[in-house]
Amino acid sequence: MGTGKVKNTKTLKTIEPVTTVIDEGKFFRIVTELPGIAEEKIKIDLENHSTSVTIVAINTVSQFKRVITIPCEVRFSKKRFSEGVLELTLEKTNPAPSD
Repeated sequence: MGTGKVKNTKTLKTIEPVTTVIDEGKFFRIVTELPGIAEEKIKIDLENHSTSVTIVAINTVSQFKRVITIPCEVRFSKKRFSEGVLELTLEKTNPAPSD
């Protein structure tokens, strides 16, 4: 006799959030809109000396997911989250010399 348990799996709608990448010389600033998401529900995947950042945020209704490719290697510098907007500052590990 089985237990008769039915797993309640609700498929979340995946949304690619509005994201802006700003090149500020020695840094990249990434601004991502995550409305209705609590800060503790945000996962940022960036390994040191990486050229891509993955941002995933999940609430009860939807999942936000964005993979951002960076044109050079970066490392994490700073994170700020306020009123549904995530702002990451990434330091270029080998910035191109300025002309």
